Amino acid sequence: MSRLKFYVAALELIKESRFAPKSKENPNRSDEILHRFTGITKENFVFYVQIKEDKKSGRKDFISVFPEK
Repeated sequence: MSRLKFYVAALELIKESRFAPKSKENPNRSDEILHRFTGITKENFVFYVQIKEDKKSGRKDFISVFPEK
């Protein structure tokens, strides 16, 4: 439930971000790239959004959103 409150902020971050995410090849699957966006809510909570991208098809899937510890 704690991650759910960041969901709307995560969608807005993905849609409106002017900065490129940190990206790296998935260490468990060489056919995927993992992207991580960093955002800050209006209440000044830092959170992260992870997206995976299939190298062959270019398909991107939302994986998770979670707050900074």
